Amino acid sequence: MRPGAGPGGLRSEWLKRRPDVRAAEYRLKSANAAVGVAYTDMFPKISFSGTYGLEVENEIADFLRSPYGYVGGQILAPIFSWGKLRAKYRAQQAAYEQETERYKKTVLEVFHEADNAIVAYNKKRDAYDSKRKLEEASRIYIDLARLQYINGVISYLDVLDAQRSYFDAQIGLSNAIRDHQIALVDLYKALGGGWQNDPAPTQWPDTHPLSVPSAE
Repeated sequence: MRPGAGPGGLRSEWLKRRPDVRAAEYRLKSANAAVGVAYTDMFPKISFSGTYGLEVENEIADFLRSPYGYVGGQILAPIFSWGKLRAKYRAQQAAYEQETERYKKTVLEVFHEADNAIVAYNKKRDAYDSKRKLEEASRIYIDLARLQYINGVISYLDVLDAQRSYFDAQIGLSNAIRDHQIALVDLYKALGGGWQNDPAPTQWPDTHPLSVPSAE
């Protein structure tokens, strides 16, 4: 049974599912929100704390009679702390720029890793095809060698040599199956959980003893 084909291309929505990409995106959003908070902190805030309508009306009346005395502390506090607040705002901007670069670096590394995983998977798949064809040819050859030995065309040493070649081909096919499965796991990890609209991963059948029958 031939392994399923890998993804035909690399889609960004597959990589968005990766935990490292999501973590980098959340850090970037958090840094952006922190910049907005630091920016608004630089300006005075006027608020009325009344819960019911009458209390709000009283507070508004006090504000109209003496606006400077009512909000002086709220207005002057940011002014006196302007340097500190501005420095905090710039620090948050720098942190946001740093997270932006980290996000870009993460995305580039993820695309590179996924691309390498696809290439590796396709190579292991091609290697399996070669090993499978070699195993099938060796199996046919050993049958012919036995027939020739029975008819006295070749010696038994030639039959043993054919058997050795067949066993080597079976070992090579077994290793190719193992390598393909490892590449498949690496591909799933690189893509953040597989890919859509493609054949399901191959489930290798039980063989006797190590040969893999062809479905073609």
